[in-house]
Amino acid sequence: MNSQKTIHGKLSCLSLYAASVLLAACASGVKTPDSYLDAGLPVHARVERLLKEMTLDEKIGQMCSYVGEAAHVSTPNADEELRYVLSIGDRADLVKQGKIGVFIKVADYEKANDLQRLAEQSRLKIPLLVANDAMHGHGMYEGAVTIYPTEIGIASTFDPAIARRIAEYTALEMRATGNHWTFSPNIEVVRDARWGRAGETFGEDPYLVSVMGRSMIEGYQGDDFSRPGNVLACAKHFVGGGIAYNGLNGAPADVSERTLHEIFFPPFIEAIRAGVYTLMPAHNEINGIPCHAHRRYLTRLIRGTWNFRGFFVSDWMDIQRLFSVHKIAATEKEADKIAVLAGLDIHMHGPGFLDNVRELVEEGSIPMARIDEAARKILHAKFQLGLFENRYVDSSRVQNTLLKKEHVDLALEAARKSIVLLKNENHVLPLDKEIPSIFITGPNADSQALLGDWATVQPAENVTTVLEGIRRSVSPRTKIDYLGFGHQAPPGDALLRRARERAALSDIAIVVAGENSLRFDPDKTSGENLDRPSLEPAGGQMDLLKAVKSSGRPVIVVLVNGGPIASPWMAENIEGIIEAWEPGMAGGQAIADVIFGDCNPGGRLPLTIPRTAGHIQSFYNHKPSAFHRGRFYRSGREPLYEFGFGLSYTEFRYSQLRLPGKIGIKDNLEFGLTIENTGGLAGDEV
Repeated sequence: MNSQKTIHGKLSCLSLYAASVLLAACASGVKTPDSYLDAGLPVHARVERLLKEMTLDEKIGQMCSYVGEAAHVSTPNADEELRYVLSIGDRADLVKQGKIGVFIKVADYEKANDLQRLAEQSRLKIPLLVANDAMHGHGMYEGAVTIYPTEIGIASTFDPAIARRIAEYTALEMRATGNHWTFSPNIEVVRDARWGRAGETFGEDPYLVSVMGRSMIEGYQGDDFSRPGNVLACAKHFVGGGIAYNGLNGAPADVSERTLHEIFFPPFIEAIRAGVYTLMPAHNEINGIPCHAHRRYLTRLIRGTWNFRGFFVSDWMDIQRLFSVHKIAATEKEADKIAVLAGLDIHMHGPGFLDNVRELVEEGSIPMARIDEAARKILHAKFQLGLFENRYVDSSRVQNTLLKKEHVDLALEAARKSIVLLKNENHVLPLDKEIPSIFITGPNADSQALLGDWATVQPAENVTTVLEGIRRSVSPRTKIDYLGFGHQAPPGDALLRRARERAALSDIAIVVAGENSLRFDPDKTSGENLDRPSLEPAGGQMDLLKAVKSSGRPVIVVLVNGGPIASPWMAENIEGIIEAWEPGMAGGQAIADVIFGDCNPGGRLPLTIPRTAGHIQSFYNHKPSAFHRGRFYRSGREPLYEFGFGLSYTEFRYSQLRLPGKIGIKDNLEFGLTIENTGGLAGDEV
């Protein structure tokens, strides 16, 4: 409701004129002493002054997010819900009425500016937060940007400084395009290798996930997200997505409280210690309660015990799913009530929420204090980010920031450090650049699938595929024979025969296999909402690999993938195996650098690769009793590759281990040792 004040007393003509000028200034949003528009005031004071000016609708409006003009979502393969949201109503009027606080998936900086102009026409001129899924670079932006390795590759570097720099540079590109908030990092711990989102996580180890998550949060937000190059980070998804039923995204998770506290909670605790300002609940139920309705966790545990001071944002349409999927609410209005009382501060996304919440407040079902709490935290972010003073961006900032040389150089450095050498039988690698002939095939040989999920197709000149990287690296005298191959279609006998015959005519064969999680690609085989029934490469890739191997030539397999690839046949029969993960825009060059010895691979596995899908769950920090009795029929229980595994082109010797003679239960363990490179090449050791 509008607050009104009555002024009593006598006014002279001069003071009456002054009062009218002051009232006019307030109505037009001009800065006045003690106004929330006064940038000289502390942020908390500006927030409280603005809250006093706001109506109930304007406060709830800050909690509402809508989809922006995202060009890529209008494709025939777009999500039905998203197309529906794009077609409804007139969002421009809602913005001018102060009834939208956040936009997600805004296509480009010009559209972001257009939305901010609408917001500046509102009564209180509150700027919009613009958010996107910038997971490993600003990959969902409709334009050429820097794409880094996906999180599973970043984790393979075991280098927190790399993670922090990637986040810092991503934040700069986001702010240059009018974006202020990334839904990153994903700090879920993976416990089921079938999960299609494994590639956007840091793997299976709570400590590694915690360290990498903290580093990215610090890179995004800086000390207090007040610098012009900072964005808000978002720790997601709380909790249990990485151990869901059958590895399916959003399926229920049943996990003991002990396991939650030992394995799944620590990364979120560390994120809060790092100052993360936003947090997103998971799609799934956890022990029978949907995460978006879990008041005990969101409010009592995260806010109360862990001292989280930021705001919660729902995941995509998940408040509505309390009604439509989880069946714990009789109507969407009741779902909104449950979620807001549980602690949700921003609804993602679409109409209905504001009207429902207003009615719930007026009925007394949601206290006004809960709305004030949510609006206060959102407004704090907008003031702290400097949006009231600088809500617009211009083309020069875009041109001077996107694909900056330092950013592109880091993409190559990170890709090189993320690559894991899994097998090198008879030292088949590195190859001589003067090798007479190479046969190359596989679905990922000349594909942008190496960009990974949460990235759209980039201009071809900005992405180096594996085929291009090899062509750039070899001698002009080397003959390159390339045979194309699809991700999903069965290869057919004729194609397999050609692959075998052409491999036989070359000195070595390179098969670039794996997955395709590229957004909006109709041939994708993994990623969000596309989980895997098998851990072998999809389609006819194993048939292709066996056909090439039957040529009698040595074979190198390069894996481009988000989730782990498990094939005992491959591990036993292929001479060289390179795990490249999804290495980003410079991935093809980084892979070629490893193949030809310009880079000595130093990456290590951030998760265990099971022997087969039947060996799930596989992780290194299992209970001592896990294997004390049972065994698999005609199969070993050991994984194909352990957590932390990775080969090198050189050898390292460990010596002089130094440990304390005595240590208490609460003491830190400090130790030292000497590591010596005893080989002939420089190299990294984790």
